[in-house]
Amino acid sequence: MKRILIILLTALGIVGAGAAAAVFFLDIDLKKVMAQEEKEPTAEELAARSYSMESLTTNLSSDHFAVVQINLLADQEKSYKELEVRNPELKAIVISTLAGLTKEDLKGSEGLKTFEDTIKNEVNQVLDDGKVERVLVTDFKIQ
Repeated sequence: MKRILIILLTALGIVGAGAAAAVFFLDIDLKKVMAQEEKEPTAEELAARSYSMESLTTNLSSDHFAVVQINLLADQEKSYKELEVRNPELKAIVISTLAGLTKEDLKGSEGLKTFEDTIKNEVNQVLDDGKVERVLVTDFKIQ
């Protein structure tokens, strides 16, 4: 048993030394490799995943109505295509969410942030492929 453990540790040491030698002799910059994996998407990539809904007007639970337009940023192009197909469901989610809110619920940046988070969570529940990473309110009026 002791012999197997020694062989295993020796093999592990050889593999580790080989990896270190490869990094050193091949002049691999690990910071660049890690940065490439975490690279931010370009504007074109974001545009390809960004789905803009048409402007919606609906009553709030108070005696007011809201006009809202939102943009959904999908995590991948496949999710974007699903958002296009599910447009009627997306409209229903936005309308039913707004119908349960008052003018006071939507007041200020905190109110809009809560609304965006609610829409994001509701939409992600109906998506089969991927998810929505971000919801942006691009037009908003309460009357």
